[in-house]
Amino acid sequence: MKIRYLLAITSYTSWSGLGFIRGINSYNYNHNKYRKEEDFIYLNLIINGIFGIIIYANPLLLPFSIYKEIYKLEVDLRKLENEKNSRFYNDLI
Repeated sequence: MKIRYLLAITSYTSWSGLGFIRGINSYNYNHNKYRKEEDFIYLNLIINGIFGIIIYANPLLLPFSIYKEIYKLEVDLRKLENEKNSRFYNDLI
């Protein structure tokens, strides 16, 4: 019972951490692509990462985040560079 609980907590924390990383990557992509002349604000980076945690930790949005991760996995496995540089690949949802 304890191992099952620990596994569930570890999985949920890892999934939320992945959301944080995806949020940071989304901010970096949008800043480099569309707002090059503006200053890079670390507070906005962290806020976008927290927004990623909220999206990935929300059970109602789980189907969308799973779809997005399967999409990214396919793009990475098939080495589709055009898709990697697209906006849809780098957006949170």
